[in-house]
Amino acid sequence: MEVKKLILITIFSGTLFSLGLILTLIGLTFTYRKKRILQQREFEMELKNKELEKMAAVVQAQEQERAKIARNLHDEVGSVLAMATRNLKETVKHISKAENYYEDVIFTIEILEQSTDKIRSISHGMLPHFLLKFGLEKTLQRLAEQTQKTLGNPCTFNSKITDELKLNQHYLIHFYSIILELLNNLLKHSHPHSVQFELEKSQTHLFLNIKHDGVAINQSDYEYLLNHSDGMGLESISLRLKLINGELLYQRYSPGGTIQLAIPLTETNLSDEKINL
Repeated sequence: MEVKKLILITIFSGTLFSLGLILTLIGLTFTYRKKRILQQREFEMELKNKELEKMAAVVQAQEQERAKIARNLHDEVGSVLAMATRNLKETVKHISKAENYYEDVIFTIEILEQSTDKIRSISHGMLPHFLLKFGLEKTLQRLAEQTQKTLGNPCTFNSKITDELKLNQHYLIHFYSIILELLNNLLKHSHPHSVQFELEKSQTHLFLNIKHDGVAINQSDYEYLLNHSDGMGLESISLRLKLINGELLYQRYSPGGTIQLAIPLTETNLSDEKINL
């Protein structure tokens, strides 16, 4: 009887020991896997941050190069054309209208003036001087007026921001560039009759809402296009969104829809840092 009891105790103890060993191994395996997952996430996060730093450096260099080209176009090429125009205008005063080449000179003056205007337009398009000089709200008001001229129908801008808003110039340019690309896509693909812009902010985010009465897409449509389209516009939007931690929300109504662009308000993007021009 004692032997049988001893055997049962031994079996029970062995079972408990085996069970404990198995549980310990499972625990160690779980801990190891959890640690590996955390390490992998940390590695991916570090890699993502480095990629964003590289992208930010590339985009910043591009913006600086655009600023340099824009300045050269405006200050050098534009000035030369303007000088040539002034000289020809002064010369034509001393030419008789009866001269055979009079009309040719007038025509040349017109071409030079058109070229000067085109150079100025390209220069301003490469670097948003109006944005940097007058700020986001006045620039969006101007954009609404330009959109109204394009569509031939009322387009409005409304700001719900009562206090002064200051974004550093890097974030400001990225934010506005995204808006321009969104508007370009909207006019090209949605064919709206009217567009409304609305700027607002919470304690943590800045929002730009674009409302329209054209052909709209929803969030699923946008994500599908983002993953399957090879268009440069969407690629540019995606890159700039990553650099400013921005988000896009598409909503579809009947008729029309809205596009909401949101960026967080942090100490970084509210700083006074300026782009090197």
